[in-house]
Amino acid sequence: MLAGDQRWQFEEWCDGHGVDRRRISDVKALIVDAFLTARDRSPHVADCGSLLLDEQYASPQIARARAAGVFVGTPSERAGSLPLEWAATTRFDAPPPARFVKVLIKDRPDYDAGLRHGQFDKLVDLQRWCRSHATPLVIEILVPRADEPGEAFEDSIRPAMLRRAIEDAYARGVEPDFWKIEGTTSAEAAAAVDAAIAARPACRQIVLGKAAPRETIAKWFAAAAPLSSAAGFAIGRSIHWKPATAWLQGSIGSAEAVDAMASEYLTLISMYLDAGSGSPRHA
Repeated sequence: MLAGDQRWQFEEWCDGHGVDRRRISDVKALIVDAFLTARDRSPHVADCGSLLLDEQYASPQIARARAAGVFVGTPSERAGSLPLEWAATTRFDAPPPARFVKVLIKDRPDYDAGLRHGQFDKLVDLQRWCRSHATPLVIEILVPRADEPGEAFEDSIRPAMLRRAIEDAYARGVEPDFWKIEGTTSAEAAAAVDAAIAARPACRQIVLGKAAPRETIAKWFAAAAPLSSAAGFAIGRSIHWKPATAWLQGSIGSAEAVDAMASEYLTLISMYLDAGSGSPRHA
């Protein structure tokens, strides 16, 4: 999955660089162009690629991608919200606007029980909506770092909290088609998360990017790709951020930006397959 649903990140960048926020919509068009370019170059993208775009800045691009036969999805959460709040465009009285739905929540087992249960209950409502329209649901779950040591948090603390969050979600009736999760370099920790996800055989995992460099993502892929629940990745800023912001500043042209995005997307696909996943699998 090429994730192009970033909203507040582009807003902050535009505000900090004196760029009109309306140009974010132009960036979304470049991301669609990059996906289509990658699809032309790779049978893996043609067969198994997907695209994530937000309605706030990319509504016309969602329509364009769907018309081109792209498996495209949209986020349902209000960007940056904690606890979970719905985006203004999320309407449960109408069908989902695209082929799949993604939602992001922040969770830690030590959060207030009422906050956690409220978020899980909202996810159940979203899941019911998606299932009623035969629409796959992707739940992105982030575990924010508090005062834990950085290396230990990445290698063991976060994965343990993630495993517990998934188990708690299952206990509340939340069973998405895909968990979109933060990677770890620890094979042992990744296997523990895999075991938690696999407690529900229909649930799979895809690794998110967090704007990490390619070298770090390669380590996450090495730990996650061989696992039984692994189904791919959902990465955005690591692919498109540098070309997009360079283009917004006028240092490169649109064709160069699109080529850079498409090439990096294809590089990550090759890295993931080389890490031992076998053939990619479509949502």
